[in-house]
Amino acid sequence: MELSSKSQINFDGQDHLQVIDALRGYAILLVIAVHSIGHNKDLVWPVIRPLGLGFYGVQLFFLASALTLLMSWYRSDDSFWLRSGKFLIRRYFRIAPLYYFAVVFYWFVYQVKPNDFSFELLLGSLLFYNAWSPYLVPTVPGWTPVPGGWSIGVEFCFYFAFPFLAVLVTTLRRALIFFSLALVIMIAAAIGGMHLYPEITLEERSNFLYFWPPNQLVIFALGFLLYHCVKSQSVRQWLIASRVTANSASITLCCALFGLSFYGPGKFFDWSSCLPPKHLLISLFFLAWAIVLVVKPKGWAINSAIIGLGKVSFSAYILHFAVLKYVGTLLQLVWPFSTVGALSIPYSLVLLVLAIVITRYVSEGSYRYIEQPFINLGKLIIRRLYPNLGSKNTLLVSPTIS
Repeated sequence: MELSSKSQINFDGQDHLQVIDALRGYAILLVIAVHSIGHNKDLVWPVIRPLGLGFYGVQLFFLASALTLLMSWYRSDDSFWLRSGKFLIRRYFRIAPLYYFAVVFYWFVYQVKPNDFSFELLLGSLLFYNAWSPYLVPTVPGWTPVPGGWSIGVEFCFYFAFPFLAVLVTTLRRALIFFSLALVIMIAAAIGGMHLYPEITLEERSNFLYFWPPNQLVIFALGFLLYHCVKSQSVRQWLIASRVTANSASITLCCALFGLSFYGPGKFFDWSSCLPPKHLLISLFFLAWAIVLVVKPKGWAINSAIIGLGKVSFSAYILHFAVLKYVGTLLQLVWPFSTVGALSIPYSLVLLVLAIVITRYVSEGSYRYIEQPFINLGKLIIRRLYPNLGSKNTLLVSPTIS
């Protein structure tokens, strides 16, 4: 099943590609911000609260990922199985090589002791099924092959399901149904999951049930809503006729996020007050904001700096943990001022700015010398496996998660 010709709108323009990179750029900024907190133990509470919102940067990545994948999918007119095969090959060579490099890299960065090594954990990470067990994510104490690897494991689960979802969820109405079903799955998984792994602590189980795919699928479903909303004639016409701009939407999002930093419910539904979990509520605001940016891709919210960061966001996601570790260690040695109380604010600001800038430039090298060669290798393998394909079916190869 395909979108009707009436609903097909040119979605290949440079502006749209820049918007997607901008979304990724903001996502990685959020992620770096939240992880910087752990490198300033004296940081004051008023700063911790807004930086803590970076915890939800991964959800913005999931939205951008679904949008990118759907744009790529509908660019091809191959058969389902051919398109699916090409898709999975591209995704594997886009993500896996750098991820495997990171497993080795972080073994030395964090100076892991040989006794901490777990073959089962390593295998789960290399084959991307680590998000299905608290012992493999891990949310229990143990070796973590790649910091933040839970989101990559979740993303690969979405990759395997994506071709089937793409041919089923072909309209805005179906995207709403998919979101509703994913919402039911999230609630059922949270309730049923509390009976899993009784041997671990309640906090460890809660963390695992937040990270695992059934809880994050609803965010990926919002990405389908994002795609079909910006493809909808009526939605686009309404937004174009309105006074809403990318700038005003971005300001509104910032205000909303600050307000949501005081929001009560955390990782799961609060049944006593019937309030949704914070990651879902924030993602709904991300959805509305992203729709405006895609339909009206003009303004300071979409700038060259954030676009450039977004282009290397996967490398940035992988490497920023190490950058924060080394920058934080160096800054503690050379910082001549106290970091207690209000003085923790400039220290945190310097740490964050340095981490962002260094991560950007280190990631440029990683993208050029690790990511891009393997992306090209994936293309070469596809050409060898499908020698009769023309160039018209070339898919987007931009990063999908960072």
